[in-house]
Amino acid sequence: MGVHQSLMTAAQLEELDNVQLPIKLASTPLFHIPTGAKLRMAEPADAYHTSLVIGGTEFSFGGEGIRTSVPLQSHASMKNRTEVEDLGYTSAGRSPHAMMDVLAPWFQPGTYDLVCKNCNSFSDSAVFFMLGTRLASKYNRIEKLGRAGEKRVGLMSALQVIGLNYKANPHSQGFAVEDVLHRIVAYNPNSGYDPDQIAHKRKKGLSSLAVCC
Repeated sequence: MGVHQSLMTAAQLEELDNVQLPIKLASTPLFHIPTGAKLRMAEPADAYHTSLVIGGTEFSFGGEGIRTSVPLQSHASMKNRTEVEDLGYTSAGRSPHAMMDVLAPWFQPGTYDLVCKNCNSFSDSAVFFMLGTRLASKYNRIEKLGRAGEKRVGLMSALQVIGLNYKANPHSQGFAVEDVLHRIVAYNPNSGYDPDQIAHKRKKGLSSLAVCC
């Protein structure tokens, strides 16, 4: 298992392997991009912090890497209301312990980036590992602004307007969440993962970029 900040030991995670646990997505809106209309966003451009709650454990990603904690702890300091959505249940071959084994090497401490590799990148990967689906598009809407060229410049300007001086993390450049999803499929090829789910966002012209906390 890769390095991560955890309140649970590997042995404790293994104990959850044979227990069916509820899977929930926790999301908290962070801020609104005021220049969304000028950047031709069809819908409001809101940034979210997301995490996955499996049973009684929250899994989230930040500067310290993947962190396990009591539910909603990563949202506790945020001023907006946190919503929790039921997604499904764990199944054989898709345990929290297995998820950490696969995702930890991709989400190491010191690799967090506000735009290129953030909590939504991790949540998207974790949801795919556990359920074979993708994070709902509303949580990644701002990633449209992260595409190369004029729109990326527009996103940087918009972040400055709301007081966020973004500086790229060189350790996250080149990261693509689709690479993680392909690794998940290779790890457990008989679990029924749908390759079309990986290509889903690419067909819409989106990159792996999304703004988070």
